[in-house]
Amino acid sequence: MFGWLNEIDVFDEFDGGETIQQYKVGIYDDDKAYMMSLMNHINSDRENPFLALAFSGRDELQGYLRANSLDILLIDEKLYVDIWQELRGQRCVVLSGKRPAGTDSGSEISKYGEGWFGGSAESGSLEYGEQSGGGNVPGVLFKYSKARDIVRAVMKYMDADVPERRRKLFRSYGVISPVGRCGKTKLAISLCMNDEVRGGLYIGLEEFSSFEDREDVVSNVIYLIKERSDGFTDYVGENTVQLDDYSVLGYMRSYLDAMELDRSDVEWMLEQLRVWGRYTTIVLDIGQAVLKDLSVLSALDVIVVPELPDEQSQEKIRTFERLLESEELGKVAKRMKRVRVPDAAPGSAEMIRFIESQVMDKW
Repeated sequence: MFGWLNEIDVFDEFDGGETIQQYKVGIYDDDKAYMMSLMNHINSDRENPFLALAFSGRDELQGYLRANSLDILLIDEKLYVDIWQELRGQRCVVLSGKRPAGTDSGSEISKYGEGWFGGSAESGSLEYGEQSGGGNVPGVLFKYSKARDIVRAVMKYMDADVPERRRKLFRSYGVISPVGRCGKTKLAISLCMNDEVRGGLYIGLEEFSSFEDREDVVSNVIYLIKERSDGFTDYVGENTVQLDDYSVLGYMRSYLDAMELDRSDVEWMLEQLRVWGRYTTIVLDIGQAVLKDLSVLSALDVIVVPELPDEQSQEKIRTFERLLESEELGKVAKRMKRVRVPDAAPGSAEMIRFIESQVMDKW
């Protein structure tokens, strides 16, 4: 099976008070390059509500559907003709090599017409969305439309249109890298220093810290998170160290504590900090071996991966990406922002220019 999807990734995302439903989209096409390209386009764009999973063959698709469900399946026309009876009840959009009749650009979904499965259907007697014997009449879409037009058409077809996202004042960052001495901590601190609204909060989640934290604040914070404690923000407020241009919550004494964190913990923490309103930037400086649950990364708005140009370092980054994909977190891998941190002091003019041009450009 091509592509990666985890049931945990189907969630409601809070964005400026709006709840955005995520939908699972399957793609099944003999043209593997086309299929993977479409899947990657869908999964690399956070502005659409879809999580895409591509299938390499009929057996993989059937096996998945026996144990799971898809909100919609995009399927090549020739493949659909072969297996339409197995897809009764599954909502489908047929990807046709010909422009559907009645559409000007081919980037609109229309009703799949008469004879859509070998000429045995009396499609003229069917209501839209119904199929004789049960199931759904599929929509049809010109498969060689632009990828963004395909996504828009499917959103409209599913009545899944998403309001234009507003840039959030509150933003969370995760800085993580399998490469040593790449400027990871320097970048994390600079991201905090770059916040000119309410300031940035640095949280150290590295395996071993070069700073001494006698109170073991972060470990205590993790305990309060796991307990969903009402005293969480009070403790954070009492134990945060205010420096000149940013604040530090603390550093871990033992990375084993952070391994207890899962995605729901980090989502809860970030929501508490957002509602609290003391800071508008939260930066997690994450050690590679700290996270047992890598889906934690999907809770963060921005994931930054400092890299180095040598081949060994590049292979470590590729291995990290493959690890995410093997954990069915391909969409997280596509969101990662790989950067080469300059040899400059945290918060320096050079570092801030770098952040504005290389890290913030997507936002």
